[in-house]
Amino acid sequence: MSCKIIAHRGANRKAPQNTLPAFITAINEGTDGFETDVHLTKDGIPVICHNYTIDATSDGRGDITSYKLEELKKFDFGAYFSEEFKGTPLPTLDEFLDVTSKSNAEIINIELKCPRDNNISHLVEKTLESVKKYGCLDRVIISSFSPVVLSTVKEIDARCKTAFLYPISNPAVCRMVLYPFFMVKKIGCDIIHPANVAVSKRIVTIAHTLGIKVNVWTVNDKNTILKLLDMGVDGIITDKPLETKEIVEEYEKKKAKNV
Repeated sequence: MSCKIIAHRGANRKAPQNTLPAFITAINEGTDGFETDVHLTKDGIPVICHNYTIDATSDGRGDITSYKLEELKKFDFGAYFSEEFKGTPLPTLDEFLDVTSKSNAEIINIELKCPRDNNISHLVEKTLESVKKYGCLDRVIISSFSPVVLSTVKEIDARCKTAFLYPISNPAVCRMVLYPFFMVKKIGCDIIHPANVAVSKRIVTIAHTLGIKVNVWTVNDKNTILKLLDMGVDGIITDKPLETKEIVEEYEKKKAKNV
């Protein structure tokens, strides 16, 4: 398929988000890529979790940075989803990469948020250290809403692909065509990751003219998926990788027949 399917926090409708079962399910469903989030523990270990805290997806409470890895591993990150996944632990970035780097997926998208202690370099360095350990730098995209994070990635290793995530708050502002490209040029990004409300055919066309790919988040309904395919987006970040893949395959078969 020309449009890549990227599993948002894994196949998170079928297994607890950002856990190994969610990523393994996505692999079994034939996803083209993964989207996940990385934070550092108190002892500097990169772990997989969307939020700064563990409150929403575990039986624990508090900031990830307030716990050592050994302490975080004692919490249950699966029972909130269903009894079937009771006892599922928080994965480290190494554990995530050990699984995903062995798959056929082309994209490993790691989102980095600004750490609350503002030690961006430490977060980026530890993340890239793990990526290189598993030999998948060529497949990794570091995405962020923070231009500082993305600039730091390029400063540490210019080979790593980066993606500017937007919008942060006001979709109307981010629909302005020049906005994402001004930012991309300023911080040397390779890709843009607009929310689906902030993308248009014009943005996709300009991006492709400039050699920039467009991966859109987070899309789960068929009508929106079809609109994005008509725009020519490069990737769709979705909570439903299998279902989205089926829609894209059907669309591309029909398109091929009409050529």
